[in-house]
Amino acid sequence: SILPGNGRRIVRALEVIDLTGAFTATIPDGTLHWPKTVQMGLELPRKDIDQRIADRVDQMWADGFVDEVRSLANVGLREGLTASRALGYRQVLEYLNGDYDEDEARRRTIIGTRRFARKQLMWYRRDDRIEWFNALAPDLDDRVVARVLTALRTDEED
Repeated sequence: SILPGNGRRIVRALEVIDLTGAFTATIPDGTLHWPKTVQMGLELPRKDIDQRIADRVDQMWADGFVDEVRSLANVGLREGLTASRALGYRQVLEYLNGDYDEDEARRRTIIGTRRFARKQLMWYRRDDRIEWFNALAPDLDDRVVARVLTALRTDEED
């Protein structure tokens, strides 16, 4: 549920309803906790994460992201209080406003995405339900499948 004091989430929910005509799913009060689930995270060295982020942003640019934002700006993206602040969108809008050049928008998108990824990782690291696996391990598939099978067997025994 969205708390009455959380203006950003309220605005975002209204934007979604306005754009799609549909209500977003609501979550019951309290934290959802599914005790018989297996939550897994993949660990990568920071340099690999940073490179993947840079590659992804480069691909977004190559796929026409700037033109997409330009088109959305023409139909009201700037007025959206949350959508216009989303990673990449804000930087491209600032470029389109003349605040800096396109290369700087791309660079700022990469930096912002790296910061966001680090915050996400810190948040997930605090969740002791997540089991972490080295994403570069040659036996990753086998280890993940083994863990899931163990969880399924345990679930059948309960």
